[in-house]
Amino acid sequence: MREVSELQYEEVLEIIGLDKTRKEMLVLGALLKVQKEPTEFIDFETLREQLAIDEGSRKGKDSLIYRSLSWLEKEGFLRIDKSGHKHGYNSSIAIIDKALEKMVNKAIKSLEKNLQDINSDITFLSEMNVDIMASSVVDLAAGKEKIEKTVFAQGWENILKLFDNKLYKDLKEGDVVRVKLEWLSGIDYLEPRRTIQYEELLQNGVEIRALDHNRGEKKLRPGMKKMLVNMRDTGSKVGYRILPREDSTYQFIGRNTEGIVLIVSESPLSATWLPRSSNSELVDNAIDSFDRDYKLGIDLLDYEG
Repeated sequence: MREVSELQYEEVLEIIGLDKTRKEMLVLGALLKVQKEPTEFIDFETLREQLAIDEGSRKGKDSLIYRSLSWLEKEGFLRIDKSGHKHGYNSSIAIIDKALEKMVNKAIKSLEKNLQDINSDITFLSEMNVDIMASSVVDLAAGKEKIEKTVFAQGWENILKLFDNKLYKDLKEGDVVRVKLEWLSGIDYLEPRRTIQYEELLQNGVEIRALDHNRGEKKLRPGMKKMLVNMRDTGSKVGYRILPREDSTYQFIGRNTEGIVLIVSESPLSATWLPRSSNSELVDNAIDSFDRDYKLGIDLLDYEG
């Protein structure tokens, strides 16, 4: 773990949400002051007396102190001996070190997730043609054209309804469904009802193309591999290709070149149906990028990564 200077210390605490003026930190400081040995447990009355000294007799209500002790225990900053009539409280450098490491790692994951979301937004905006977008807005405002409305959905069940109504409805032989898989890595998408639906689409001659960029999709592969073998045995047109890449791309499921259901947020899970008539530039870019990577990808059954 990276070492920090004295000047950086408070900044690190601020980043992980541990301001030194927080009641929990004052309670922890009082506990450490009255412990004579690292293994000693301190009763509540002794701790309360030390807090009164530290805070100039403004120790606060007992309920607030208990709440702080409960939070410190939950986050791993102290231990509570509950074996006797009166509880005892104990902490040490080793205990605090583990708790801080846990909080730092949690903060890092949260910041990394925020950074991924920001990068995705930057990609989304940078690939948009502003001139075409402005022209479309002017045409729409002037009533020159009618376009199919976009549809927003939030939550897994609502998104499934969006798939049924906008993607899979009335698909026929020769139609193509494109599926980006990264966003599905945390969802049980191959539950029986959906598997049957895909089997029906394939039986009707619909082609399904799935694209794996090796950005968390590995957990999907065992189930997909089994399904892929079974469906190919029936002569169905189904493909799963892997092309590792580090940068994030549009996450979507597409219906031919008519439109895509674009995943706009993974927390909370949200998606938007974008018909090509509403934003041809974005839909075309998403599909063209998919097709380029799919063409270069390696079939799941041949992939050795």
